[in-house]
Amino acid sequence: MAASNFFPILGVLLSNALYFAPVPAVRLAVRRGALGTLNPLPHALMVISTFSWVCYALSKPDVFITLSNAPGCLVSLWYVTSILPLIPREAESARVQVQATILVGALCLLTLASFLVLAHETPAARSFSFGLFGSFVCILLFASPLSTVSEVLSTRNAASIYAPLTAAQVINCATWTIYGFTIGDIWVWGPNSTGLGLGLLQLMLKLSFPSTPFVETKRLVGKSCSDDEDMCPMDCSRA
Repeated sequence: MAASNFFPILGVLLSNALYFAPVPAVRLAVRRGALGTLNPLPHALMVISTFSWVCYALSKPDVFITLSNAPGCLVSLWYVTSILPLIPREAESARVQVQATILVGALCLLTLASFLVLAHETPAARSFSFGLFGSFVCILLFASPLSTVSEVLSTRNAASIYAPLTAAQVINCATWTIYGFTIGDIWVWGPNSTGLGLGLLQLMLKLSFPSTPFVETKRLVGKSCSDDEDMCPMDCSRA
């Protein structure tokens, strides 16, 4: 099988492995009714990134990129709708961050798409614009687990860096980087080579520090309770 076919087929499988990697952690958080050490920011960025790349793939067109991101659109929406109710009251800034990320990202993507359609831009111009926007969001997505790097270094605890997602990112980005160079598409190899470097950095932190679950920090740990704390099955006063 030619490299131009082998790597994108492998990339489809690895991309979906990347997007579905957080499923066990999100299901566990929902079952427990608390985020624990789960970082909600990457899931919010995943929504914008996957939709951006579907737009790029449809404008190019590229069936491999479409198949790599379309399932991610659905599962990332499930992540966000599941996680938002679990963000505790004392971590309101985290809730605002997630909501703002999705709202601003969606507004930018819709504005860009509307402009490109109404301005009757050429297919090349549309794919360039979507590729540029998608690359920017994709790099933010790959870097988002590092939003907790200060906490990792200060607590010497890497629990907030989710190992399956990090491993999937490294393997996925390496594959798409090779494919991008093979077909000469900077919008494929550019963000993925950056994501590979960021993934290796996360992996280094993960291997350098232990991962103690459920470290009690104001940012992440807590129970999403109603105002009536008697209805909450956990002791909300601990958070």
